[in-house]
Amino acid sequence: MTTLYETLKQNLQGDVHFDELHKTIYSVDASIFEVKPVGVVLPKNKEDLLLAMCIAAEHHTPVIARGAATGITGGCLGKGLIIDTSKYLNRILEINIDEEYVICEPGVVQDRLNEALAPYDYRLGPDTSTGNRATLGGMLANNAAGSRSLYYGRMIDHVEEVELAIVGGRSLVFSELNEEQLRNKCELGDFEGELYRNIVRILNSNRKAIDARFPKIPRHVSGYNLDALLNFDSFNLSKLIVGSEGSLGIVTKIKVKIAKKPAYTGLCVIHSQNMIHDLNAIETLLSHHPMALELVDNKILSAARSSPALQKKLEWLNGDPQAIFIAEFAGVSHQEVDRKLTAFSSLVSSINLGYSHILIQDPQQVAHVWEVRKAGLGLLLSKRSYSRAIAFIEDLSIAPAKLPAFMAQFNHYLKSVNKEAGIYGHVGSGCMHIRPYIDLRSHDELALMKKMMQDVSTMVLAHSGALSGEHGDGLIRSWLNEKMFGKEVYQAFIDIKNLFDPNRLMNPGKIVEGAEISNLRTQAGRPLKEIKTFLDFSKEGGFTLAADLCNGNGQCRKAEKVMCPSFQATRDEYDTTRARAQALRGVIHGNENSLTDQSLYDVLDLCLECKGCKTECPSQVDMAKMKSEVLYQYQEKHGYSFRSRIFAHMHAINRLFSPFARLFNAISRTYLSKMALKLLGITPQRKLPSLAKERFSTWFHKQPKTDSSQRVVLFNDTYTEFNEPEIGKAAYQVLSALKYNIILAENLCCGRPLISKGFLKEAKKNAEHVVEALFPFANGGISIVGLEPSCFSALHDDYQGLLNNTSFADKLKKIREHCISFDQFLQQHISNGTLPLSIDPSPQQALIHGHCHQKSLIGMQPTLDVLRSAGITPHEIDSGCCGVAGSFGYEEEHYDLSMKIGSLKLFPAVNDAEASTILVASGISCRSQIHHGTGRRAMHLAEAISQRLKDDRNG
Repeated sequence: MTTLYETLKQNLQGDVHFDELHKTIYSVDASIFEVKPVGVVLPKNKEDLLLAMCIAAEHHTPVIARGAATGITGGCLGKGLIIDTSKYLNRILEINIDEEYVICEPGVVQDRLNEALAPYDYRLGPDTSTGNRATLGGMLANNAAGSRSLYYGRMIDHVEEVELAIVGGRSLVFSELNEEQLRNKCELGDFEGELYRNIVRILNSNRKAIDARFPKIPRHVSGYNLDALLNFDSFNLSKLIVGSEGSLGIVTKIKVKIAKKPAYTGLCVIHSQNMIHDLNAIETLLSHHPMALELVDNKILSAARSSPALQKKLEWLNGDPQAIFIAEFAGVSHQEVDRKLTAFSSLVSSINLGYSHILIQDPQQVAHVWEVRKAGLGLLLSKRSYSRAIAFIEDLSIAPAKLPAFMAQFNHYLKSVNKEAGIYGHVGSGCMHIRPYIDLRSHDELALMKKMMQDVSTMVLAHSGALSGEHGDGLIRSWLNEKMFGKEVYQAFIDIKNLFDPNRLMNPGKIVEGAEISNLRTQAGRPLKEIKTFLDFSKEGGFTLAADLCNGNGQCRKAEKVMCPSFQATRDEYDTTRARAQALRGVIHGNENSLTDQSLYDVLDLCLECKGCKTECPSQVDMAKMKSEVLYQYQEKHGYSFRSRIFAHMHAINRLFSPFARLFNAISRTYLSKMALKLLGITPQRKLPSLAKERFSTWFHKQPKTDSSQRVVLFNDTYTEFNEPEIGKAAYQVLSALKYNIILAENLCCGRPLISKGFLKEAKKNAEHVVEALFPFANGGISIVGLEPSCFSALHDDYQGLLNNTSFADKLKKIREHCISFDQFLQQHISNGTLPLSIDPSPQQALIHGHCHQKSLIGMQPTLDVLRSAGITPHEIDSGCCGVAGSFGYEEEHYDLSMKIGSLKLFPAVNDAEASTILVASGISCRSQIHHGTGRRAMHLAEAISQRLKDDRNG
């Protein structure tokens, strides 16, 4: 008999994966659960999806739909066939502005849809905090709402029509029907007619119970939406599919209403020292009709202060509040928004709400406030501990009028069980996201969590609320639905399930017939494997915790900024940071043998070590560091390839061939040379970096010495020394013009290639040598300036893992205090917006691309400030990684992907730039990729500033 895998593989155009690693990767989402599927399918088109469902039914295998897997209830996990619609089924099929709707496939990402609608000044109404990766299919599945539901409502208010694939691969379309059309549907003699007749019968039989047991609150998403079907004059079964979590079928096409974007918005941020007391003002605040009214507590604000991505975006925060309330208002003009904010401010003052409040209309500051609010969940989960902010009562929904009394009771209960919680949410609609800190490794803590669910659900019922306002039931809450809705309505849910899915093949165990909590990702009493590492992971809480920190929120699936370049190009879950973290978790949880397994090596292969996750991941998972450790352990067991040795030892190779630069350059361009390199796995499509005819240090020592008491050390990196000495010369000119006596730190290599390629023993010895050479300067208080961002990041970041537990740790700390990037060093000299240099006053435009390590560890503001101070108008490219990433883009098997990454945003932006616009990129990899992909030359920041110096600069 042909197996399920063989049948799927033979008949589908899309991707079919039944290997253990893919099953491990797809066994988690953003919830606390882990359930290994039987396999994974990424259908190429609708026909593929229907065929996969048909084949699965023939093999009696359940199917579970999956999008970005940002849900926190375990709704897309199950012991069946995962159907991931995010990679291929992601087209916007129609945009109709006149009739204000769009038609999309389920894998369309919320923010991508909004980008497509932006030119028309329209948007999708619901706006989840995970909008940069959440798919419309997932938003429909759990009836998403978001911060502005007071204004826009929920997904159920916007979905007009769905095309639904039901069990066995059949397809139905549900849209609005009037009474006569509904009657006609009920008279059909096929499955569709039977479906409509029975749904009408279930509704009629349970009308009173439905009306009595469904909570009358702004938001609820538990159970099936039977309350939305009681009006037969306007009957739309798509409303039943919304919030059904794929338990009735898989949506293949969605028609959804769109809304006009507000022309202008503004915020009032209220700072509170007594959150529970100040909740009493919610109804009063709602009388002014804000489009959003949100709450963020001090645990989130405290985490934001420590977050590399957010700590510089809290300029609006006043003092240390226990919580803040955020009210947003919209208008057709600044004046209208200003009037609304002023009136609201007067109200806040009149009732003495909070100890202060501020009004914000500046778009950048408004964006900063919302970034902190949207990061709430991730910030709570960034705590480096196994006592984590767990999602189990995280979506409570209460009528706003009853919310103060409920929260007072809940707060008292929380203290009675000796627990703290992070609290945020949509207070204007009564939906509270509350996450108690629980250590799921403890049997007692697990038992307490289950008890809390029972106790809190009783409290919610007493306040006529719901356990979920927007996240759904999933694995975490489905087992409580009979308690929350009563036997009669719960039986109606089962009857609905029986109509669509009598054999329980559609995401079973969700909404009805849910099991009490099991299949937890972290299991009580299960020991974790301690991994002996070469690098020091104490800063991360140890390697075990470092690998286990990923909470599955899927931030690495976004399409902007640095993290994660390979996923941005492939759109494949296998290539996410989450997937790599899950593979590493497999090692520490005992599912895989060791860090030397081939499958682990493979899943880490496309990690470009960009360090984006170190900043942009809410849990700050440092995948680059863990990859270096894995490469080291893997290669210690399996051996180091000759190609890896070449790339790792570029400094030594450059030094060896530097005296023969002309010959080396000529030979490296020949066909035979390219073919020889191809045999080693180095792509012949790229030119190797040329060797300079004269080394930078040779040129430097010919220059006159500046008679100045101001001293600065210039770190002479490998690339400046051997490949691009003109950058060092430009830096020399600029630093000399600033009246510095320049000391050259020469014959040093930071060891970045050694670290990246996993040659950690050699990297450690190299780091010790560098520290010994640089320490006297740092100890003397002299700044050490780096030109190459990857070298700076090695000294500032990677050396800690190599040297923290050694006798060099104190010296390294002193060096890190004085080690600074070239742009940061120049930024320190800006006064009143200008550098103290004689600058050419002619206007100049510049297009800027930042190196990954620069963007992740420093940010681009220093570069932008320095360019402006030199009379250059900078325009930063909204790009992530360039795609080269050291040796990655030179490796033959990675070349195509590296070019695809460059083609996402970098190449188009450069190609569209005016010929007169200069290109600035401080990383050698970035400059080589720009030239290779566009034919244009980019310059280092030092060159851009040096070119602006007037002829009298050395005078």
